[in-house]
Amino acid sequence: QIAITIIEARQLVGENIDPVVIIEIGDEKKQTTVKEGTNAPFYNEYFVFDFIGPQVFLFDKIINISVMHNKLIGNVLIGSFKVDLGTVYGQPGHQFCDKWALLTDPADIRTGAKGYVKCDISVTGKGDAIQATQKTADTEEQIEKNLLIPKGFPSERPWARFYVRIYKAEGLPKMNSSIMANVTKAFIGDSKDLVDPYVVVMFAGQMGRTTVQKNCADPVWHEQIIFKEMFPPLCRRVKIQVWDEGSVNDVTLATHFIDLKKISNEQDGDKGFLPTFGPAWINLYGSPRNHSLMDDHQELNEGFGEGVSFRGRLFIEIAVEILSGGAQKMNSTEVEVEPFDVPSEIYEEKFEEFLLFGTFFEATMIDRKVGDKPITFEVSVGNFGNITDGVSAGAGGKRKTHDGEVEESMLHEGEDEISHDLGVPLISTTPPEKPLITGGNRNYQYLPYDERKPCICVRSYWGDQTFRLYSSNTLEKMADHLEESLEQVKELIKVSEIASEEKMRKTLNDFINQSRAFITIAEKKPKGLNYTALDKKRLMLFKQELVRVDAKGIVQQQKKKMQLDEMMRETQSFIDKIRFLVDEPQNTVPDVFIWMLSSNKRVAYARVPAKNILYSPAKEQRGKDCGKIKTYFLKVSKRPLGWTVQAKVDIYLWLGPASYAHNIMENLPIGYETELPSNTNLRNSVVPTPAWLLYKTPHAFQLRAHVYQARGLIAADSTGLSDPFAKVTFTSHCQTTKIISQTLSPTWNQMLLFNGIVLHGDREEIAQFPPEIVIELYDDDAVGKAEYIGSTVAAPVVRLADQNYEPPKLSYHPVYCGNLSGGDLLATFELLEILESDPDRLPPLDPPDVGQIYPVPANIRPVLRKYRVEVLFWGVRELKKVQLLSVDRPQVLIECAGKGVKSSVIQSYKKNPNFTGLADWFEVELPENELLHPPLSICVVDWRAFGRSTLVGTHTINCLKQF
Repeated sequence: QIAITIIEARQLVGENIDPVVIIEIGDEKKQTTVKEGTNAPFYNEYFVFDFIGPQVFLFDKIINISVMHNKLIGNVLIGSFKVDLGTVYGQPGHQFCDKWALLTDPADIRTGAKGYVKCDISVTGKGDAIQATQKTADTEEQIEKNLLIPKGFPSERPWARFYVRIYKAEGLPKMNSSIMANVTKAFIGDSKDLVDPYVVVMFAGQMGRTTVQKNCADPVWHEQIIFKEMFPPLCRRVKIQVWDEGSVNDVTLATHFIDLKKISNEQDGDKGFLPTFGPAWINLYGSPRNHSLMDDHQELNEGFGEGVSFRGRLFIEIAVEILSGGAQKMNSTEVEVEPFDVPSEIYEEKFEEFLLFGTFFEATMIDRKVGDKPITFEVSVGNFGNITDGVSAGAGGKRKTHDGEVEESMLHEGEDEISHDLGVPLISTTPPEKPLITGGNRNYQYLPYDERKPCICVRSYWGDQTFRLYSSNTLEKMADHLEESLEQVKELIKVSEIASEEKMRKTLNDFINQSRAFITIAEKKPKGLNYTALDKKRLMLFKQELVRVDAKGIVQQQKKKMQLDEMMRETQSFIDKIRFLVDEPQNTVPDVFIWMLSSNKRVAYARVPAKNILYSPAKEQRGKDCGKIKTYFLKVSKRPLGWTVQAKVDIYLWLGPASYAHNIMENLPIGYETELPSNTNLRNSVVPTPAWLLYKTPHAFQLRAHVYQARGLIAADSTGLSDPFAKVTFTSHCQTTKIISQTLSPTWNQMLLFNGIVLHGDREEIAQFPPEIVIELYDDDAVGKAEYIGSTVAAPVVRLADQNYEPPKLSYHPVYCGNLSGGDLLATFELLEILESDPDRLPPLDPPDVGQIYPVPANIRPVLRKYRVEVLFWGVRELKKVQLLSVDRPQVLIECAGKGVKSSVIQSYKKNPNFTGLADWFEVELPENELLHPPLSICVVDWRAFGRSTLVGTHTINCLKQF
């Protein structure tokens, strides 16, 4: 909701004018009344605009306030002012209050200010608190001191030119309506692309577009679009869209946003720098490349939601030139588009060959709705490895690679062209496999990858700008390390002050050494042409930060020592600065997509940033998931609500320059043999990639899931409580706990036994990296389907047959429902190896109860003691209306670990909001370990006629220690 109050205007230019103020946001337009014959009209009128949509999208909307001179024939513009919603939202309290907006005439900017409008603007989203502000009594206020600009902006802002240079694009989707057309084209050798692209750039409410390049999926424009706007601008994001001109209507192919905050630095002095970008590639993502005429994912291409597939990339540059002195040659703010000359060296981009290798270890939790058709997985990076959009020659030949037959394309003679066009026939999809139903849960299926794990390998070519990803990884590791140490220091403070100070100093010292090493490496880089101004500036930023930390003398043992909490604050601010530098706006290698296909239809995907799996011989530059088996949850591209995971896959991924190919296999779990496709004429490839890994040695295990209790769950029923139960899924097995009714902190105290689990590979490896367990929580409904209220992932504690048994400790696992935090689950899981020779050598179980439900064994269960909770009821205050009726007869319920008390019912809240019965108490059994205490919930209900009660609200106290 955007609320705007237009208070008054002053110093309007013109004689005998009748001013009226017009406010435009997007397509909505509202105006004030007309005041006659005045240069300082007073309005005090209030306007409200409502918009619905994703936040990022709304923040690009521009508020345009213009003052017109009202004539009979029509209005004449006096001056106007623009600001985007994101800027207003970024202000303290999400608002500008009593500020003067400077009016200029966009058609004639040399003449300067056309007057000022005093207004309040506030932007509030759902759940934002609205702050009331004190209006200042205005006697003779100074307009210059109170301009409508964010804090830290200069009051006089110069005009500037913003250049967006569009060089070229490559790999745009070819809009073919049918696959058949592709095949015939491959035979006739007609490689005409059916896409007519042009680029649209939007900034500060204005739009410029390049010319159209006909029939070209790799167009070259060499045009620059020039915007004129005051600097620093009040609009933050540049929106770049690639469109396809059609005979009927034009279609957006993809959208990319560049945030000016990320490519500039507003500090004073030599630290700051103007927005600068590139020349560099930006990767475009959008809807999956299907060639249907009606694209049901069109909004993904317009920048809503996360793109689910690669749609080409664009080579651009952004620069800003501030106009000093009189704005010569510049009368209006019209957008200009003009061609520019390209220095030849821009194009000498060295391409480097990359290999992407993956092994699928497990595919489980596949939604039953996918059906029982055979399933394959496709892994692609950019257009390499993407089967629906094989470059025109690849359309026929790429399907047959499953059996290892390699078809040379018959059209291209030039070797060079093949290596570019065809993502050389290595295998990018796994062989089709029929899904089986998971034991214990009809809703999930799995693929039987027992001893044979399928592999994929994709070859691709990218410019050699991996140094950006490497430095990004190094910085990320440094930030993670700092964050971990900060956590440890917080823990240590509880124990001893000296130890925590030592730890803090050591951490900072390590950090400073790491940073120095990082800077020396970064500066040694051969400065290629791909090293842009922005890269230099970002490195500078980092160095200045470092100098600042050094200068603070945090590290030197000075006479006056810095306080520990101050040191911690410093470190935290440093972590934020580094995190900002980790996010690299100039893209290089695009993200890797893992798609699940069921009978050639795309069902679900996961998107993995390339830097996470990028290999480097230097440990600190390597991606954090490179050469590790990692669990990915695949999701649907259309967003239904609720539990959107469609499948869970465990994959080993490795991406790196082909020169490091011999390192691909080094981290795979040992104990495998490779099985190649039957017909091995892979003469093109550098490394013969195995089609399957065979793990010959099965091991039998028993999994014990000790699910004790949960706290702070999401309330799913109208009573403000839930009836929760848990589903535990491990490999292809699933079991469910009992249901506990009407509580947000259920104590199940239940052990689920999974027998006959078989894992393949080396025992030691399994012990070190066991498969993960997924725990989902549901709310049981008497009618209809159970409602999903969150899930968490845990790793089991493994005990091999020759180790001594130690009972594991219960610990809290945070539960999430989508992005919402949904409480914690107190549980532990153990995976015990069973020997064939001695199957009964397992630790003893406690006997089950009547319903054959096993309790958590006594040596794992927390030790309980009796506690007495005393409550003193005073009264209730400030209760809001519920379901449009005001609260009249409230009552308070207090509950902890299944026991609780109720207050007396207040007979008339309006007359006397205090309770009659005051003190009460209840006894409850709680664990001795304070960290394991269940929360205490306070719940207020209102009694209506006929004994109906409605929930007014609940509150949860997580830590009882303070009482």
